[in-house]
Amino acid sequence: MKVFLSLLILLFSLFGCKNDRKIDSDTFSMGTELQQETKDAIQNLDKKSYVGLEHIFQDTSVIKTNGKYLMLVFGKNNCTYCEKFKEDIKNSQALQNQITKDFSPYYINISYDKDHLFDLGEIHQANIKTSQLSNSIYKIQVTPTIIFGDNNGKTIFEIPGYIEQHNFSKILEFITSRQWENSTNGKERMKLLQNYLNKE
Repeated sequence: MKVFLSLLILLFSLFGCKNDRKIDSDTFSMGTELQQETKDAIQNLDKKSYVGLEHIFQDTSVIKTNGKYLMLVFGKNNCTYCEKFKEDIKNSQALQNQITKDFSPYYINISYDKDHLFDLGEIHQANIKTSQLSNSIYKIQVTPTIIFGDNNGKTIFEIPGYIEQHNFSKILEFITSRQWENSTNGKERMKLLQNYLNKE
């Protein structure tokens, strides 16, 4: 036993810490830095979905109307019509101006499950995941789907599928013209919108 103890002391003196530095909690990694980096990376994965349109679409970590109409575009990875829709916006300065002037636009990629703070005023604040938004609240069936809301976040229209650039611009005009306010339900609003789109 004495031989074993002597050997242990010898090994410790040869290979043990000889630094007189004080050992405290800063000496050891608690893993929180990496964990936070990982969380941030997950939270920012969706930003790749709208590269080149960062000046249009706002970060979805916090979703608020900012006193404008709310515009939520639900898309996903490998969605041909989502890409076509984004290309339409990239290729039209007039459309970009129209969106940024009157809307708080967000591109929500349902391929990722991100945390969002829905901040629609003091009463209507909620932490919510992308999957809850797409599956439970808006029940997204196809992409792209565009949800338009008033400046309190209340849904005006939910439009599933790709919308051609010309019609999309007219929909934005229709919303800002406030003609939809005279309707009493969603079906009536859609009829008013159809009539507006059919006018030359």
